[in-house]
Amino acid sequence: MKYVLEEEYDYDFKLIGISCHDKDYRLCWAINQKLKFNLEKEDKDLEILSDNPFEGSSHSMYSYFDEEDQNEFFLIGNRDGTGYLIPEQRQADFVLLVKEALPSDLTPMVDKLKEIELILTAFNISVDALKSKKNLIF
Repeated sequence: MKYVLEEEYDYDFKLIGISCHDKDYRLCWAINQKLKFNLEKEDKDLEILSDNPFEGSSHSMYSYFDEEDQNEFFLIGNRDGTGYLIPEQRQADFVLLVKEALPSDLTPMVDKLKEIELILTAFNISVDALKSKKNLIF
């Protein structure tokens, strides 16, 4: 008899895709100004491993924990020189991952992001529809 261990992950976060041709640190600064966040660069990038040792990717990551609302925010680069964090969302240069203490509608946040001059567009991404959502578990 053979047993197979299947892992079930809890995807308890929401995603906002951001199209922006500027550098990550400039986008981070603009988001901090507009949304009154304090996103800071993580010491290590988010590493996505592949079965092939010559493949895989590294994505810049900024984080912010809102003490008042107990929400966590992560600004992550979607592309690097070798691949995409979320290949199904190639139009997104960055993703804003939101872990909320109390679920809410992110539409007002998306609207505020669209007001930032550096941002070409911002949009909600359905986590359930993503094949590569396991890349967002860290």
